[in-house]
Amino acid sequence: MSVQTRVLVDGRWTTTHLDIHEILARNREARQEMSDRSSEEKPPVVGLWTQTVVRSPLIISIIPARVRHRSKNDVVFVYEDRIAIKEILGGERIEEDPFSDISLDHVIVKDDFDSRIKAAKVLGLQRKLKTSRFPGKYWDAAADRSLSPPETKPEPFHENEIPPQILVLTLASRMLAFVFAYHDVFGLVHFLSNTWPLPAQVSPMEELGVHLAVDPKSRAMAVGASENRLVLYALKSMDEMRQEVETSGQMNARRFMPIRMEKHVEVDGVILKMEFLHPPGGDDHYVILLLVVAKEQKTCLVRFEWDCRLTFESLEKKPAQVLPIAEQLPLLLIPLTYGSSFALVCEHEIVVYKGILTGNAVGQKCLLEYAESTQEPGRSNKLPVWTQWARPMRISHGTYPTTDHIYLCREDGLVRFIDIREDAKPMVSCNYKAGVLQANIGRAFATLDLGDESNDLLIAAGETGDGGMWYGLSPRQPLDLVGTIRNWTPLRDMSSTCTTQSPKDVTQQTESGSKSTTRLFACSGLGPESGAVTEIRVGTEAVKLGPAVDLGELAQEGILDIWPLPVRSNTGVYLMVAYPTNTELILLPSSSNEEPRALSEYEGLDLDVRSIAAGSTADGFLIQVTETSINAIAQEHGIPPCSSKIDCIVITKACFLTIPARTTVLLFVIRQEDGFYLHHGHFGLREGRIAFEVLGEPVPLQSEVSSVAMQWIDGQIVAFVGTLAGTVQTYIDHSGSSFVPDYVYQFEGQMPVCDSLATTTFVKTSDESSDGHLIVCGLRDGTVQSLIFHHDRSSTPSATNPATVNQVWLTDPDSPGFQPRPIDCFSQANATLPHGCSKFGAGSLFCLSGSTLLVTDLSPSAASAMVPRQMRVNGTPTSITYIRALERIMVTYNTTAAQQWNRSQRMVGHSAIAFFRPEVDAIETKSHNQDEVNVLGPPEKYPGETIVGAMDWSPTDGVQTYHIIVIHTRMERRPGRDSSRDVGGRLLLFTPNVNEVGEVKLILKRSMERESPVWSVVAYGDSSLIYGCGDVLILQTLEMHVRKFGFANRVVLRSAASQISVRGTDVHVSTMSSGHHIFRIEEGRLKPKFAGASARTGTRHLCMPESLVITSDLECGIAGLWQPPHPRLDRTAPTVFEAVLPRSITRLCQMEKRAWQKKSQAMIGSCEDGTIYQLVILSEPQWRLLAFIQNMVMREPRICPYARPAVHERQIEPSCSKKENMHINGDILLRFIERGGKSLLAEMLHRIPNPDSEWRYTDYATAEDRSQRFRELVRDVFPALTADSWGTVLRWMRSLLQSAL
Repeated sequence: MSVQTRVLVDGRWTTTHLDIHEILARNREARQEMSDRSSEEKPPVVGLWTQTVVRSPLIISIIPARVRHRSKNDVVFVYEDRIAIKEILGGERIEEDPFSDISLDHVIVKDDFDSRIKAAKVLGLQRKLKTSRFPGKYWDAAADRSLSPPETKPEPFHENEIPPQILVLTLASRMLAFVFAYHDVFGLVHFLSNTWPLPAQVSPMEELGVHLAVDPKSRAMAVGASENRLVLYALKSMDEMRQEVETSGQMNARRFMPIRMEKHVEVDGVILKMEFLHPPGGDDHYVILLLVVAKEQKTCLVRFEWDCRLTFESLEKKPAQVLPIAEQLPLLLIPLTYGSSFALVCEHEIVVYKGILTGNAVGQKCLLEYAESTQEPGRSNKLPVWTQWARPMRISHGTYPTTDHIYLCREDGLVRFIDIREDAKPMVSCNYKAGVLQANIGRAFATLDLGDESNDLLIAAGETGDGGMWYGLSPRQPLDLVGTIRNWTPLRDMSSTCTTQSPKDVTQQTESGSKSTTRLFACSGLGPESGAVTEIRVGTEAVKLGPAVDLGELAQEGILDIWPLPVRSNTGVYLMVAYPTNTELILLPSSSNEEPRALSEYEGLDLDVRSIAAGSTADGFLIQVTETSINAIAQEHGIPPCSSKIDCIVITKACFLTIPARTTVLLFVIRQEDGFYLHHGHFGLREGRIAFEVLGEPVPLQSEVSSVAMQWIDGQIVAFVGTLAGTVQTYIDHSGSSFVPDYVYQFEGQMPVCDSLATTTFVKTSDESSDGHLIVCGLRDGTVQSLIFHHDRSSTPSATNPATVNQVWLTDPDSPGFQPRPIDCFSQANATLPHGCSKFGAGSLFCLSGSTLLVTDLSPSAASAMVPRQMRVNGTPTSITYIRALERIMVTYNTTAAQQWNRSQRMVGHSAIAFFRPEVDAIETKSHNQDEVNVLGPPEKYPGETIVGAMDWSPTDGVQTYHIIVIHTRMERRPGRDSSRDVGGRLLLFTPNVNEVGEVKLILKRSMERESPVWSVVAYGDSSLIYGCGDVLILQTLEMHVRKFGFANRVVLRSAASQISVRGTDVHVSTMSSGHHIFRIEEGRLKPKFAGASARTGTRHLCMPESLVITSDLECGIAGLWQPPHPRLDRTAPTVFEAVLPRSITRLCQMEKRAWQKKSQAMIGSCEDGTIYQLVILSEPQWRLLAFIQNMVMREPRICPYARPAVHERQIEPSCSKKENMHINGDILLRFIERGGKSLLAEMLHRIPNPDSEWRYTDYATAEDRSQRFRELVRDVFPALTADSWGTVLRWMRSLLQSAL
């Protein structure tokens, strides 16, 4: 039996007959061959390292609370997975501007919860203000019971003192966490916490912990589920807890527990709101808990009452009261401070209830003028809702308050001020619009306590943009912004760029050429007020203080160095400028009305020669170091100047340091015939004259010195010496007379010479972290980096020790898009200057860029943090693309505009495109370099069309290459079309044109309308496009000779293609609900090749070398797929690793690492909440070593204090049995390095676990077995290693932790 078929012979289709048995035999042979190949082709064993390099800026709650000390006015920012303590500073009573010096200073962060924070409250008595006998002054009566204000009675720190308030958190890991902070004897801040387990969930819908309420007198606490369940807790008083803490051991080992007893209560219905009411006046034992419960389309008030002295024996549930229909879904429940009254805030009104203790509560309504228009029209067709309330601190004029002052905040930023009086009719006696906050507000809204009731300071965190602090709450007066809380969410899209940075002078350009720098830009914000292009930058922030000073002609070419010097009269700052042959002294007046001027001479200073260094002593002496002399002068009359001449040697570098004994030490490098030597000495006043004395013996140096700096650390002088060999060498003065080499760091890059150095006094990155030394380095290529040296005293001298390298970013608080120019030189203020910052231990940084002088304040925290740069766009950005040919960033965004329609106005949305040059700041961008093009035609033609994305395309015919920008859109059909096909899309092809002034104009070449939205597009080959139209994948080629698209090859997918990429002849497609697919292109057609084993939802992907593909989905998962080299029968791409993250990665990209990092590329994943992950693929030996360490670390309470042990996690030997085991959590290993590192590793390897402990090991139970296994794993990763395995592993882990941003 035969069948007729057509085959391709010599390029022509011919008809032939084949036997059916021959066909079956060929199929059996093909299957056998595929099966044999599949058995031989094993997927690689690789692991995945994930690390959070940028944490989400979304704040879920802001709580003013004194959780450190009664004298510290703190604010707690509660994020989704961490808390941060900020301190309110400033607030002096200045009539012109009472809040001009208000600031929120960072104190400390706690980020080791390893779980989502559901709710947060504060335990402890609320602060109250009482009138002082000093007019205009108020203070905290709960903290100070005397009649003296804080100015006359200092508040000393006591190490054994518990603060007035304690933070309580409900965690998604079913735990209650009680947290407060304290200062140790050195003034450093630490956290102390304890946990209480929550009951296990009965159903997945329960969500126990979403509701949290604390009694106003902190006698009880309630934790509620979303429905049907409530847990009540009887609490100890603050005096009892304070006594427990004081009677136990050391502070860091003390355990405190506020809970005395718990009680489980059933609630019939869905819990909407829950709060404790204030007890009636004079009753300190009556506890009232009020719930708003919904069931069967009715909303009821449910009340529980009990006597706290009898714990829960007297617990009584009162009959429920049904609320009217208009109040069935209240937005807010506000407990009032008098008569157990409360208020319900609804959409259009506020209802004040009283008399609930005597029966059914009686309510009085007050309209909120809700019909007032929204602050951002076009965002929604519904009016915004009230999201949060706050009670400002007021002076109590009696034993029991009778008036409540309430601020109500709406989600669009509208704020209303309400006074509710018990004896007034109506009870709402004041209700006016307080102002508008320029932010989209969620629940993170509060008032800050400054001890002054004449003005209130509001603080709010933005939901979809920046938040801030505002004051000036007078009726019908605008609010003044006094501080900004940065936010870059939602983060929708990102793109990496490769920009070129030219060296500073022509000689460097000819020797080393230009330097390429990879930068990361993202779309962030929502709406015209917060929509922006955000540059993702991670490092240390240097905030510009005051306006920049233009030196003009005073700053000539050839400047070698600058040094700021104090003026005794505080009328300005001296700036000493060193040139190759002379020195110039410039006076910078403190008044902005005066211009800088140069001083032709200054008694005692030699301005006719080149200066090597300059500084000031603790006694106010000005010191100048030249190549052959050291000059010292006093700014006071009667003390003659001093000049110490040095013969036969040349001083090349020098620096100053004032140690705690008020002695100024001079470190200087001299050049002799046989090399360079390091000297030091000190200054003093002897017999009315300034004297200088050289100390110790000179230290020989290996290379010529480019910069020097000193710091006082742990009672010793530490010298940092930068060399022309690209290193920073560290020397320590152990004996007080001579320096000994300690360790060295080697820079990487094209021009790694450090020309400028600055240091800080002490670095502590986070709670329980080890200290380090922060060194700010100015490199020859114009960049500024900061190094955090992690000094290990057990290491051998001159050994290369690790350093955490951060980029230093200059920012301007008044210009979010500020783009700093390359820094020519900078210097550090070693004394308190008029514009300096006393918080930064080593002083402010004076940076010179061309003729512009910038005074900056380095961030007090040396930990790497997000330093965003934002350029505003007039809408909501949706996609971003770097156009390499134009050297511009192209961003597409949606905006709305009012349009006349049938004698009325309506808001019509349309899409637009803007082009930005990355190297300019926001002001220049808005005025000259932003070109908006409405690419979708008139709004009335396509009113519902939005841009989905864009692509840069360069088709070629082999002779000429064309530059085209492809835009793909989604649009709603015009009325009158078939309702079943009401959604379509377009492919728009533009050619860009740059005119003589640099503006980009797009010329439309072709518009191709499609029957479905075009979700993604990618270029293939010389002139082909592959795009996803609905659930169809289309390959179409542009025929260059006729300039028309040819036949469209179509493949139907199970769901729409969210991302397409091409690698060779393989096409990778991530879909919205059916996982990842791989097609191959054969003879111009798309043919299925492989698919992922799981149908993941909303996946994105990134193709990696060695046939690996990283995919992410909307269920917080990330997986690695391996593409076999040959086809398989099941066409499945095996999964080599999986991981479940706290949030979903919505974008993946690859970018070049910075010059000082060993590996050339890094994988970056972004989330919509602003989180940025860094991903690293690990080989099998690397994964096994890190997994072995991670399995031990996760059992260490100092690293993971909130982890619950599990039976299946007691083995520390890595296992490949589950793909989830291939995940390494870099955040946990970072805490391990910060909180012990080498010493903690040694302790875990040599520990003998308790056999009865739930943290015991089931394998490698002895210290010898664990140490032997660890050495075996280290040898697999470092075969040539012979000694110091612990130090080598830690240095390697630090290199993995280096951020690429």
